[in-house]
This record gives sequence, C-alpha cells and structure tokens, in this order.
Amino acid sequence: MTTIARCALAALLAFGCAHPSRSRSPGAATASAERFLSVEGTAGRLRVSDGGSGEPAVVLLHGLGADLEAWRPQLDHLRATRRAIAYDQRGHGGSDKARDGVYTLEALTADLEAVRRALGLGQMILVGHSMSGAVLTLYAGAHPQEVAGLVYVDAIGDFRGVPREELQPVIEREASPSFGALQRRAMFEEMLGAKARPATRAQVLAALGRIDPPAFSALRRCLFQFRDAGSHHARYRGAALAIEAAENPYAAVMASQVLRLQHTEVAGVSHWVQLDEPGAVNRALDAFLAR
Repeated sequence: MTTIARCALAALLAFGCAHPSRSRSPGAATASAERFLSVEGTAGRLRVSDGGSGEPAVVLLHGLGADLEAWRPQLDHLRATRRAIAYDQRGHGGSDKARDGVYTLEALTADLEAVRRALGLGQMILVGHSMSGAVLTLYAGAHPQEVAGLVYVDAIGDFRGVPREELQPVIEREASPSFGALQRRAMFEEMLGAKARPATRAQVLAALGRIDPPAFSALRRCLFQFRDAGSHHARYRGAALAIEAAENPYAAVMASQVLRLQHTEVAGVSHWVQLDEPGAVNRALDAFLAR
C-alpha cells in the first residue's frame, strides 16, 4: 500500500406514546414554538424537540457522539415555514441509555419508527448526519411509504469499499477497556481538524462527553460491518440528496459515492458541515424541499 493510500485509510477509520415536557431550552420562546417531549423508544425514553407546523415534517438525526443540538441552526431555520423535529438517539444527550444494552443500526432505525408513531407523523423528510446516513438508508428500505425525501449530510453510505481485515484491528482496539473517554476525544479532535469553527469544536466535544460509553464502540463496529446500503436504498424510489464537505478524506464510504446520489459540496468546513456553515446547508435544504 502506498503512503497516500495509508494516509487516506487512517483518515477513513477516524470517521466513521409522546408526553410534552414543561422544560424549554434558552431562547425557545420564539415563533417556532419549540416543545421538548419525552417519547418512549424501543429501549428507553428519547428526548425530542418538536416545533413549527406543516406536513411532511422534517426529522433530523444526529451522528455518533452528538445530540439534537447539532441541528440547532437548521431547526430554527426550518421552523419558520414547516414542522421540524430532532431527537437524542439512545445513549446520547438527554435520552436514556438503552435498557437492553443494544446499540445497533437496526435498533436506531426501530427508534425512528417509534418516534414517528408517537408523534403521529405521516410521511417524513429525513435528514441524517454521519452515522445516521446508515439509519436513513435502513429506514427508507424498510418503510419506503413513510419517506418523502432523504438528505445525507456528510453521511455514511457503507464500508463495502474497505477490506474487512483492515477494519478488524480498529474494531478490536475500540472494544478494549483501555479505549475510553480520552481516546474518544482524541479521535474527534482529529476529525474536527483545523477547519472546524471554535464553537463547533466546543459543542461537538461537549456532546461526546455525554455518550453512554458502550454505545460508541458498538455503533462504530456496526458501521464498519454495514456493507449493503445499495440493496436497502434500492427499495426507496423517492428523491435523495447528499450535502458533503469538499475535499472529503472519507469519500470512499460517503453516501454520495456509495449510493450514487446527486450532491452539493461545502468548502472550508469540518465533518460537522451543518454547524460550520449553517447558511450553506440551510440553502441546500431549502432547494431540496422546494421540489
């Protein structure tokens, strides 16, 4: 393997019933009428933010180690004209740890359907970042009739293009008891890199510190083992778009390449595109929704 190929691989592996609550986040008393709800997922309560009005609703899913606030710029923007929903996935943010201890892509997909049913949603436009690209693909394949559109934001397609023997040492290292909070933080620091805005860096690392530790290695392992995105996505016949960071070191596993999607690129940003350049992401979302 050449030096360039080794560097690219190293970068790739670093990637990788509802009840209203009385609490509100700072600044929530706006025209968006944000409500925080507690929804029963398939293995515990999920913290949900719901606001705006109109159908189909836009449902935004954060990536590994994040929480619903990763979508704050998009939630505030979208709710001026439509209903937008985001939630903390199991083991993340203010949601419960999985009471069954299960952290798989299929479990996250089941939680999404639980949220849809609890909120009484019809068709949804799904927006997913990073890891949640796989959740979007699995959900659209299993419930195509419930999906009006898919938007992959610097999101995973699958890992079919990476040899299993190169992923196995990474899986074993991250499953080790010695791989803890410091190692997770170092990995994310590397992913943030020099292009992340200071506010993005602070928000991402703070959210990472709240993850249920077993969720991290378990979901990374599931991502590395996900290799059949195409067959799931083929069952969905609707519109899809990818919004990705330009000069992406993870291009081989990204949704745009794996699923051969129309895509738009945003320059000068880290993996957390929606926080670094919210205006660019919001404009791309608006154009997609205008269809």
